[in-house]
Amino acid sequence: MSSPNVPVVVTIGVFDGVHAGHRQVLGIAKSIANSINGTLTAATFDPPPKAFLRPDSFAGLLTLPQRRATLLLENGVDHVETLKFTDAMAHMSSDEFVEDILIGALNAQVVIVGRNFRFGHGASGTVETLQELAKKFGFEVRIVDLVGDSTAWSSTRIRNAILKGHVEGANGLLGRAHRVSGEVVHGDHRGREIGYPTANIDVQGGLLIPADGVYSGLLWIDGVAHSSAISVGTNPTFDDVVNRRVEAYVIGESGLDLYGKVVDLDFVSHIRDMESFAGIPELLEAMDREVEAAKADLEKYLN
Repeated sequence: MSSPNVPVVVTIGVFDGVHAGHRQVLGIAKSIANSINGTLTAATFDPPPKAFLRPDSFAGLLTLPQRRATLLLENGVDHVETLKFTDAMAHMSSDEFVEDILIGALNAQVVIVGRNFRFGHGASGTVETLQELAKKFGFEVRIVDLVGDSTAWSSTRIRNAILKGHVEGANGLLGRAHRVSGEVVHGDHRGREIGYPTANIDVQGGLLIPADGVYSGLLWIDGVAHSSAISVGTNPTFDDVVNRRVEAYVIGESGLDLYGKVVDLDFVSHIRDMESFAGIPELLEAMDREVEAAKADLEKYLN
């Protein structure tokens, strides 16, 4: 943590996805920290309050805490504090949150938040509440207005796009491809039998999986990106698949042994919705077309 004599600037929020709107806040916060020769701490929550309080209506995560911290550090933050959101924190009053978290845990001299920041029990604290409490506890507050186009750039907007399969739009706001991670596990090996062996990925920790369909993407194996065609869904051509799967075919590769490896998978473009075919020949014809489409999309993306 910072030296006691170095001012601490804190920006606080979920920061799920570390998207364009977040980066606007981080840039302003970093400029303020630099102007007072201070350090910048980003405080985030695990799990997000909405996921803890209303798990049935929470769509899924754009980033796991470790990746979120990495992205925050890449965007100029000096320290990342991941706050465990618990029932006790959910029941803190606004005063308690400021005194125990912002002052006690984070030692904030300047607090920077977006215009929509809420805190305290029942999200009763607003930015106006924070400004009043800043006078009481002796710190400074800076409010950053939300940025966007027709609507604000937000994690909710990005999640909604991904849920509809609109990964290109989501990626534009993220500033990179939406990523899921997980271990490669055994499936039914049907892809290998028909000439398209796939890595069946057990997606980790509540990460948001796009709508059922076929996508182009990059499968990261040991830090190396491999161009891939991705299938998400139950593959309705075969009636024995009941659970949604995320499967990646590494284009041009047939001998990869990935079982047990933890891999990352970036979704670059949407190719088509999931559909059922009359049989394997029709499925293979479609897969041939989709691999070519994926190759073309990835060539544009990578160049």
